[in-house]
Amino acid sequence: MQPYTIEQWRSQHDSQAFSSGMLSIDRYIKEQAHRDMTSHASLVFVLIESGQNIIRGYYTLSSLGIVFSDLPEKVQKRLPRYPQIAATLLGRLGIDRNYAKKLQVQTGAKPRLGELLLVDAQTKTLQGALSTSGTALLVIDAELPSVAEKLLGVRDPLGFYSQYGFLPFPGNARRLYKLTRVIEKEFKLAGMI
Repeated sequence: MQPYTIEQWRSQHDSQAFSSGMLSIDRYIKEQAHRDMTSHASLVFVLIESGQNIIRGYYTLSSLGIVFSDLPEKVQKRLPRYPQIAATLLGRLGIDRNYAKKLQVQTGAKPRLGELLLVDAQTKTLQGALSTSGTALLVIDAELPSVAEKLLGVRDPLGFYSQYGFLPFPGNARRLYKLTRVIEKEFKLAGMI
């Protein structure tokens, strides 16, 4: 049996002890996820231990339209010239730091839960692009931790996303993207599709 399950958020999922170190990430899963799911504004996917309901990590996906002229020139050359291009927004991604630290102590290795969630988000983006609605890219707005959060050891997520091939938009280093066709190619090379 797999140690983790990633599934859509339900009201039975317990977020009470969730603590990522970033107030906005914690507040979202505790106070906003229900509203976004019931209004269909975004989908929230939670990482839980198999057979449990305690949220250990989560991410959100929603639709986004990108103005064609806002795209990097090299991306514009690869896409049809519509006024807007369909994208998927990975709005938030967070891991319970206390749980991750506990796992690291138990196993002696970094649990890599963020990577697990990011791969799942890319998988769902690609599945959607191939089966339900076209999406040319996955976009991430990487939130900057506050000074207080940095002092508590929270790292800027830009490095995390950059190491997995996400690139900045021109003029906005905190908005990152990866083309869906790049995700597809990476997954094919890894034997995932």
